[in-house]
Amino acid sequence: MAPPYRLSCHCGDIAIEVDAELSGLIECNCSTCRRTGFLHWKVDAGEIRLITEKRRLSTYVWRGVTEGHHFCPTCSVAIMRSGYPNDRVSLNARCIEDIDIFTLDAQVYDGRNGMHQGPLK
Repeated sequence: MAPPYRLSCHCGDIAIEVDAELSGLIECNCSTCRRTGFLHWKVDAGEIRLITEKRRLSTYVWRGVTEGHHFCPTCSVAIMRSGYPNDRVSLNARCIEDIDIFTLDAQVYDGRNGMHQGPLK
């Protein structure tokens, strides 16, 4: 399969198209990734095109106002994360349509110990 790739949430209300090489996938064990199963695919924001209406995308902000976990408010599938340097975003490679994720190579990142934990309660 070659670009462009189409990603969607479970119910199909959120769909995006990405014109980037499918490489550099990262499996993370931080507090959110281990709970949601997010498989990071970092791409330039300019390579992403939202196919569905923007008002359907919900955002959960945790560590800072410039970072966000973007998900479908209907089925709750997280499709994208923002807040990375150089105008990059991280897409959830598990949302790529018509691809067997078990055939993808991913590096492991120890986000549990390598990232700051956010604001103290």
